[in-house]
Amino acid sequence: MISNLYADVTNISQITDIRFSESHNDSAPLCTISAISNSTTIGDEVTVDIGYDGDHAEIMTGYVKDITKKASPTEYSITIYGAMIRAVDYFLASSNPNSPFTRQNISAEDLVRDLMAEAGLTNYGYDATSFVFATQGPLEINLVGVHDYCSMIANTLAWHLYADSDGKVWFVDRKPYVMGGDSSSLTITDSDILSGSYSISERDLRNRIVVYGRNGISATASQGTSYNPITDSNEQILPAGFYKSVVASADWIDSQSMAQGAANYNLDLLNRLQVEANIQIQGNADIHARDVITVDSDSLDIDNDFYVYTVDHTWGDKGFTTSLQLRM
Repeated sequence: MISNLYADVTNISQITDIRFSESHNDSAPLCTISAISNSTTIGDEVTVDIGYDGDHAEIMTGYVKDITKKASPTEYSITIYGAMIRAVDYFLASSNPNSPFTRQNISAEDLVRDLMAEAGLTNYGYDATSFVFATQGPLEINLVGVHDYCSMIANTLAWHLYADSDGKVWFVDRKPYVMGGDSSSLTITDSDILSGSYSISERDLRNRIVVYGRNGISATASQGTSYNPITDSNEQILPAGFYKSVVASADWIDSQSMAQGAANYNLDLLNRLQVEANIQIQGNADIHARDVITVDSDSLDIDNDFYVYTVDHTWGDKGFTTSLQLRM
């Protein structure tokens, strides 16, 4: 049965092509739309809804950042970014260098909340971190982008910062793989898969984490064995005594316990094999980055839950496809 394609974008019509990309690691989802008719202006908030007649979904709400008009025939190319672009664009620069943004004795989640509010992003949810900053004196923040600074906090604590498709900002304990308590939202089988591959790698594995803080504070966490998601066990993956290291440094780490906690959290995040599937399926607008789905494929020899690390939707005259990078 052939289904008619469907697309509805605020104040954009006669749409010929939509390209959407969303990733665990990206600051904001990106959508590029080609259309014959456009009445949006820079900064407008728009909603993008795609799929098929009777089976479609909103993939994002975001802001128009670029409009290009072509002639003969007339066509517009409109670039839209998700809500987090507000924090990317907002640069903290105090009018008085002696009066910067300042906080003291503040939890990581509250600091991120306050910084996001500076960029106008006040719809906010979080997981408690147990990390408290500036216990020894005021923390002064100036001449830095809000998203850059908040991402540094998230990366150091192995937390995750993102804005969902409705524009709500989240600062949460969300790792880029399937976690305990996750549940699958759908199952993909060979009948859905147009193409695919499956790989196992230790490329991004790090089994030694070093953290530097203020006034000479430092901490290290290391482990000889590494986690294998396939066997659900720790194994001797790297040669005995061999360490792949990474270093993190932040001047707001002002206690030994904070430095050690950051090292331990990042070791848990990074000391694991990367098990990845890359598949292309018939377009499905219900799939978002950070979803968990099941892939049951005899051709790839897998039947596991996967975390959606990256999703790319391609909609146009050649049909609608969804490409997924999945991690276990």
